Amino acid sequence: MLISVIVPTFNRARLLPTTIPALASQELRDGVRYEVIFVSNGSTDDTEEVIRREALEKHPGIFRYYRREPSGGGAAPRNTAMRVARGEVLLNIDDDVKPDLDLVLRHAEFHMSHPDQRDAAVGEAYVPDRIRGDPVSFFHEYPYDSIRGRDVVAYDYFWSCNVSVKRDFMLEHGMFDERFLFNEDVVLGHKLDRAGMRLHFLPAARGEHLHQLKLEGLRAKAHHAGRWIYATVQELPDKEVIERYGVLSPRLGGRLYAKRLVRRIAFRIVDNPVTHAVLRALGAENGKRSRWSDMHYGLLHRRWVVAAYHEARREAGGGKPAVLSAPPGNA
Repeated sequence: MLISVIVPTFNRARLLPTTIPALASQELRDGVRYEVIFVSNGSTDDTEEVIRREALEKHPGIFRYYRREPSGGGAAPRNTAMRVARGEVLLNIDDDVKPDLDLVLRHAEFHMSHPDQRDAAVGEAYVPDRIRGDPVSFFHEYPYDSIRGRDVVAYDYFWSCNVSVKRDFMLEHGMFDERFLFNEDVVLGHKLDRAGMRLHFLPAARGEHLHQLKLEGLRAKAHHAGRWIYATVQELPDKEVIERYGVLSPRLGGRLYAKRLVRRIAFRIVDNPVTHAVLRALGAENGKRSRWSDMHYGLLHRRWVVAAYHEARREAGGGKPAVLSAPPGNA
């Protein structure tokens, strides 16, 4: 079995020397091979030079490299790589994920034991202990505990930081919607789910999430997320999506709607200058992660996301945002 590892990248010249050796040193077994396809999404730093020096020259039999004009999101470069991939299985990971040395093998073994085209697998991208002291690491922890112990999970867990799917199934039913610059993986998961995908949780397939977000970029990230959450909910008004993103909607049903409304009111009460002053006094902004920093930055992040969501809603007049009126870039 040949696995094609898809890695879109943008301005990661400082991080790639850490992730490339792990990608080049995957432990295999007889019958398992892999390739790694990097696609630079218009990088302006030394990303291309690093990939050529550390990957293409040192490991020419493993790595391939493409460059495309910047698209603003991961959908387009992933599609570029998937179309030229040679593998039977496509394994999508992020450029800030350092794979454990058996990541490829775990995905390969899964697909060998689940040969049906509809079977896909989502693994874990975990924040390593050495980074957990960073206050921003709070925002890079995926809620895997909500699915731990389960086999088949819902499509909204189709997270492109570590997910694999049969190439033929993807090309026939999927590909990322290039209109989406955020949540493109959940939108694709919905599309594949409608085609019969069975998404399995594969916790043995792991990689370190070496995020590079800084606190000064948190507000911009929240603004971007909030606007695209609105677009996602308009595109996929499913109850699962509404629940996932905390949207207040009658589609939740009376009991859940009331519970969410109470939580929304409580959030408004708690998120105030006095609360943040107390949290700062307790050390929330001292540069080290704690329960106080989690609460402080969590409240701020949520406030900014909600504000951006409603900003996008006002601009769209309550309907679909203009970006979703345009034909998909991968049509």
